[in-house]
Amino acid sequence: MARRYALLTLLMLTVFPLVVVAAASPTFRVGLVALDPKLEGLSDVVETAARTYGKSIFLDAQRKQAVFEQQESSLLKADALQLHGAYQDQDAKKLASIAKNEQTYPDEIPENIVCEYSIEAYDGDVSLLLRFDEEALAWYKERQQYDALFLLQSQNLGDFERVRIEFVSTSRTVVLDRLVQYGAYQSLVQELEAQIFKVMAAPTLSALVFEKGIASFSILVDGAKIPVDSSPLFLESGNHDLSISAAGYTNQNLSVRLEPGEIRRMTFALTKVQHPDLYIQGRSGSVTWFVDGKERGTSLSISLADPTYPLVLTGTKKGFSNRILQLDKPTRSLTVQLKNELLSDEVLLLDSQKDFYKRLRNTILLFGAYVGCASLSKMYDTSNALWQVGLVGTSSIALVSSVALVMELASYASRADSGM
Repeated sequence: MARRYALLTLLMLTVFPLVVVAAASPTFRVGLVALDPKLEGLSDVVETAARTYGKSIFLDAQRKQAVFEQQESSLLKADALQLHGAYQDQDAKKLASIAKNEQTYPDEIPENIVCEYSIEAYDGDVSLLLRFDEEALAWYKERQQYDALFLLQSQNLGDFERVRIEFVSTSRTVVLDRLVQYGAYQSLVQELEAQIFKVMAAPTLSALVFEKGIASFSILVDGAKIPVDSSPLFLESGNHDLSISAAGYTNQNLSVRLEPGEIRRMTFALTKVQHPDLYIQGRSGSVTWFVDGKERGTSLSISLADPTYPLVLTGTKKGFSNRILQLDKPTRSLTVQLKNELLSDEVLLLDSQKDFYKRLRNTILLFGAYVGCASLSKMYDTSNALWQVGLVGTSSIALVSSVALVMELASYASRADSGM
């Protein structure tokens, strides 16, 4: 039965065209294969260099054809499996659908495609096979679905080690063959980066690497802004104008000429702009000051020597809302007022207003009681001691309540004056 299905599948492949779905975004898969044991450190160094300077690969005509043929073969195999599965399931509708479709091909392969790297675990038998047999390399690439391989070899020579790295694609290229102290693979980094860049990049491409001298800076290349995290920056060889700038520093303009395949490492030193001292005066008493998140002490005022702009100034004080100011341009003096927390919170302000109205009502009632006692004393005999107690008591309480009310009004005025 299985043989019958296989023959039917072959017949359908011959008679009916297949559906070939084009890959929307092809990827160039590269395997890192160690042909000797204990080369994990070297594999990591090669992978890091390749991911930095081989993010994509330039496909000449030969490489492009190889990628096209591999994609076409993979898609055809996938469709054949689909057809075979339909026969095994005896799905007539699916078979009819496949038979009606016309055969298509992969989209045109671009000159540059993104690379994907994978480190293969060491296998003694496989490494022995790949070391001496070219056909085995082709078989291994097809089995693992790789477009290319980095072959890593090592030979022990006492305290030294011979390291040999090859790139196998449509041809076999020696990337590096060097003698290093045993295990000191980091000493190969810059040379390895340069060689991988030559193998992977277009012949006219160059790389510009910025050695970061300050925490944050901006770069214009031929008038276009380039993000710092894009370093290394890949440019066409030739002349380029650079403008480097950073907040608080003077701009530096440079002109560079890049040769094809060159990796140029650049360092620069920007001159810090000198600004006048900044004097900050508070109008809310002693305040705790913060500049760019760092505490600068608690005082009525502070002075900043040679400040860097932009800067963020924060003033904090118990009972007041924090005041945050961003200064983008230099200035010599600044006056800062904090807003009372009560005045900045609508809920607290409403509660305070209610309390004030209650005190005002009580004061009015107490004065009314005093006035009532005084009026009654004119109408009745005041020789009774109770009248004296009522008059003295109501007058005293009304007086105290009036003083408290005046002091609260003064407190509100003071709070309002301390806010912005």
